[in-house]
Amino acid sequence: MKVTEIKSLTGIRGVAALYVIIHHWYHIIPQGTRLTQSFTINSLTQNFLRHGYLSVDLFFALSGFVLSMSSYNTFATGVSLESYRSFMFRRFCRIFPLYICMTLVYFVMLGCLLTFDKVSVSDLLVNLTLLQGIIPAHNGSYIPPGWSLTNEWIIYFTVPFFLFIVHRYVKNPKVLVGLAILFLLIISGIRTCYLNWTDYDKLKHIGGFYTAIPYTRGPSSLLRTIAAYLLGTFAYLVYRQKANISLLGYAILPMIAVLFSSRIDIVFILYIPFLLLYITGDNRLNRLLSCRPVYFLGLISYSLYVNHYLLLYTYKRVAHFLGIQHHLITFSLCYVLAGTFVISLITYYVIEKAGMRFLKRYSAQFSIKKLFLFNI
Repeated sequence: MKVTEIKSLTGIRGVAALYVIIHHWYHIIPQGTRLTQSFTINSLTQNFLRHGYLSVDLFFALSGFVLSMSSYNTFATGVSLESYRSFMFRRFCRIFPLYICMTLVYFVMLGCLLTFDKVSVSDLLVNLTLLQGIIPAHNGSYIPPGWSLTNEWIIYFTVPFFLFIVHRYVKNPKVLVGLAILFLLIISGIRTCYLNWTDYDKLKHIGGFYTAIPYTRGPSSLLRTIAAYLLGTFAYLVYRQKANISLLGYAILPMIAVLFSSRIDIVFILYIPFLLLYITGDNRLNRLLSCRPVYFLGLISYSLYVNHYLLLYTYKRVAHFLGIQHHLITFSLCYVLAGTFVISLITYYVIEKAGMRFLKRYSAQFSIKKLFLFNI
């Protein structure tokens, strides 16, 4: 069955990518820099900018929704070897062409900026497999947002079986929300070196229940990814039931208000499935997110997400070369946003789309079986 694209889901991915870029840009500004003259507005603005990492949870939930929409019927009755290989091959084509190219670019850039004795070839090889998320000794990613990409890739291996289990055993979609809450509570309440890996040093001094989750790595970050995927799948199951979503628009403003508060990440994450459901309906927000500029931003969102640290890494040197104060807010934001957009346009057409076309043409010529060296 052919699945019709919901353009608003692509559009919101572009908005989320922009938000996470601005979040990371904010962290290059010296901590003493005031964004406004008003203490209250300054505090609210800082909270909003600091919460940009929650875009990643939106990405995860979006993937859960979209993959469920495209593959639920395929795997509802079972997982065959052919359907599983086809699913994984499509995921490989989507992620790896850009990821491999940009990992090599970041490796060379870090070598030039930090000298090559501080970068590791063994780490690079692990990074190229995108499995660093399950290897403690090589858990770092040369692409800084790579921790989320490795989690997505690991989750992909389980999605077909997960969808089969959901169809067979989950009679009430709310069960998925309950599991998601459980995982989020574990992340917020338990901190150990076995759960948080490289970020444990940042978390071990935090006492009590801590609902802000930016410092999640290792198994903890994988639980964070699974929680968002569960919420995305929940949203799809509700969407599939053609439930009335007109009243969900009243949840949008409270959801945005959460971003101006502090340490209530779980609340925002639990709002995400209702946002996804609402923008699938016929309403103003759907039309805004489906308009050409926002939709196109969504199309190149993967490139935006992967590329923006190239500009953050080079900004201070460029500002110094031009004789501009490196903490100048207007110039730094324009440099990061415009530079990321231009580079991402290039990588989208030259690497992302071209790489997918090449791999699909290659698979059609030699067949998926030969490509993966399987014989049946």
